Amino acid sequence: MARIHRTIESLNSLKYELESRGITRFKSVKEIKEFLQKFDSEKLKVLNDTKNELEQEYHNTCLRLKENTQQKVELSSLATEKIDRKLTNLQAKIDLIQKKSSFSFLNKILSSIKLYNLKKQFIVLNDRKFKLLFKVVQPIAQKIKIDQRFLNEYENDKQLLIEKRAKLKIEELEYTKNVLEDCKNLISGAIGENLVVKEIKKLSDDFVLINDFKLDFYPPIFYKQQNEIISSIQIDHLLISKAGIFIIETKNWSKKSVNSISLRSPIEQIRRSNFALYIYISENISLADHHWGEQKIPIRNLIVMINNKPKAQFKYVSIKLLNELNDYINYFDPILTENQLNKITSHLV
Repeated sequence: MARIHRTIESLNSLKYELESRGITRFKSVKEIKEFLQKFDSEKLKVLNDTKNELEQEYHNTCLRLKENTQQKVELSSLATEKIDRKLTNLQAKIDLIQKKSSFSFLNKILSSIKLYNLKKQFIVLNDRKFKLLFKVVQPIAQKIKIDQRFLNEYENDKQLLIEKRAKLKIEELEYTKNVLEDCKNLISGAIGENLVVKEIKKLSDDFVLINDFKLDFYPPIFYKQQNEIISSIQIDHLLISKAGIFIIETKNWSKKSVNSISLRSPIEQIRRSNFALYIYISENISLADHHWGEQKIPIRNLIVMINNKPKAQFKYVSIKLLNELNDYINYFDPILTENQLNKITSHLV
């Protein structure tokens, strides 16, 4: 299997764009494709899951409401019994004092005061009986009220309740889909580049692939062909082999895009990269192993079209479909030794 270095650039850009917009659920391009293909069924699944959750919640609420209602009755009964017992005790003390006759003036005064306090306690407790009972059952009564409200809502408009409960998840799905549609060019590029990497992986370990290969030039170099100053280049895939180096640019274009005159030609881009890489290698990598002298490192330009390619042929650049890629690469005879391959690889990686 070919040796692979670094992540594809469009995948990095796509990941950054999605994360900056709050989407972190996807771990691969495959997951994105599956999401877009199954979007409608995923929305339906959210609604079905919400429906099932609500049905289970309705069942549990019915059971809980029955238990809480019984508990409320029991709490109310116990509290009533407790208050009534206190009132009975107070009334008994009042009756006892009223029945007693005292000849002492001081005892009469003390009994009067005690009787007054007991009657006051009785009246206050009797008046507060309802409030005390309410305070005891209020927490469970509130739970009963909430459960009854849910049951009424469920029984009167079950479908509306399902839609309300599922609304946030549905909105998240729709937001994710809209973001992905905004990023369709990045997704298309990531899909295409990912397919190229998978195809190249089928080659032997004599091949080394560097994804998202970049070079910076200080000072910049002048590209006479396009009358341009080059300070940096970025290449989708740089394939190093014993047959030389392949600069590979991937385009996942529709037939309409292939024939469009408004899109920038990838040929200019790849020739620019070829020139800059040639300058860099000439200045930094020397192969002096051959007895005739220093060897040239062939640099070939290759544009891989995933589904559609132009019928015309072009100078300096080969254009192949994905299924033609490996046959084209293997067509060239090896001219570099293992040591030379490793030297180039160690320098460029």
